[in-house]
Amino acid sequence: MRSAQRRCAAKVAHLALLPAILVGALLGANGYAAVPVEESVGQRSGTAPAADPAEARRLTELFYQLQVLQQEMRELRGLVEQQGHQIKRMARDQQEQYIDLDRRLTGMRGAPAAAGSATAPAPGAGSGSSQDSSSERDAYTAAFNLMKEQQFDASASAFNKLIMDYPNGAYTPNAFYWLGELYLAKTQYEKARQSFAQVTNLYPDHQKVPDALYKLGVVYHQLGDTQRSLEFLNRVRSEHPQSSAAGLAQTYADAAELR
Repeated sequence: MRSAQRRCAAKVAHLALLPAILVGALLGANGYAAVPVEESVGQRSGTAPAADPAEARRLTELFYQLQVLQQEMRELRGLVEQQGHQIKRMARDQQEQYIDLDRRLTGMRGAPAAAGSATAPAPGAGSGSSQDSSSERDAYTAAFNLMKEQQFDASASAFNKLIMDYPNGAYTPNAFYWLGELYLAKTQYEKARQSFAQVTNLYPDHQKVPDALYKLGVVYHQLGDTQRSLEFLNRVRSEHPQSSAAGLAQTYADAAELR
């Protein structure tokens, strides 16, 4: 138990460093996104005047990306804390089971085997679910770390495997979203469109929906379909007006002169 709790504490400490690590990975020598996880529309090599709308859009995209990644960090930290509570509860339950077993054995005296057989299945009954949840969380964290390290192909493969292994998992919507980001960064626009669409179509109440709608607007603009692009950008602003994505959608539409 102590080993598992130490691992939880180590995860929280690592997650606390995530924003600084991400800034170093996302920013190049000139302060621009070197190889961004989230594609910035209109990004080109070289410098541009500070008043250039394309540069302003790039800076806004970078700020937005940091917000999204910080949200992921908060989610992961919360899950690690939840695991810590589960471990404590399991330890307490196990101790109570041992005390109960000892009391039964002491009272029955002549039938220890029967008491043991009656209580043995209890510890194993809850362990499978905990192991499954831990395995899914570990797989998601591994795929996310590969993306953070800019190992885009390996990260995409890991997210795809997570979706296949846990089609109804708690992390599946997030995996679809980050697949969309990876494909967008690699300019594989059709694959990006399909991934973001999975989030909006299969998980309409998920917290990633505003981000996915905004990204669909970006993808359709890159595909040359300005009408569909504006449709999704407007959906973000009308359906999720208080989200960060709504502000990005307005900025993007203005910069791209989408009317």
